[in-house]
Order: sequence, then structure tokens, then C-alpha cells
Amino acid sequence: MKKFILQVLGVALVVYYILPRLIDGISIDGGRAAIIAALLFAVINFAVKPILRVITLPLNLLSFGLFGLLVNVLLFWFVASIIDGFTVVNFMAAFWGALALTVANWILDKLTD
Repeated sequence: MKKFILQVLGVALVVYYILPRLIDGISIDGGRAAIIAALLFAVINFAVKPILRVITLPLNLLSFGLFGLLVNVLLFWFVASIIDGFTVVNFMAAFWGALALTVANWILDKLTD
């Protein structure tokens, strides 16, 4: 539970401070929206992503995992479309945001082990 809370807070900090400053096309209105986005990312990664991995397994095998990146981008864009105050304007912003969030999750996972 402690690891989950640390990862949610870490992702919230990444979404709030780093992504809007590094990537044109991503904006966030406040810390509340960042925390809600991080919680929604956590729920989607826990509940929806394993199901999507199984469904998209043949396409992932054919594309050597690149289709998995596309799924991450679409999930990132989906979260941004649901939350007021978290805006992603185009596909490339969603691509770079999802990639940065994946790297941040990986680093946070390594730090909390």
C-alpha cells in the first residue's frame, strides 16, 4: 500500500510539474487535477491495462511491442479527456507524455523496491 501511494504521488508530481514544462500541448490547471489524473492512471493501469494487454497480444507480437506504446498513448489521451483541468491538445503531445510517464513509472518502481 505504501508503494502504491508513493507511486501515485510521484506520478502526480510528474504530471503537475514536469510534463507541462517539457511538452508543448500538455497543460494542467492545478495540483488537484494532477492528483486526480495520477489516481485515474493508477486505476487504469491496475484494472484495464492487463485486459488490454491480453486482447492486443497478437498485435504486440507482430509489431514487436510498438502497439503497446500506442495503447499507452491512447490511455493517456483518454485520461486527459476525462479530467477537467488536464489538457492534451494533439497526438504527439499524448505520445511524448505517455512515454515520459512510462519512464517516470519505471524510475519510481525501481526507487520503491
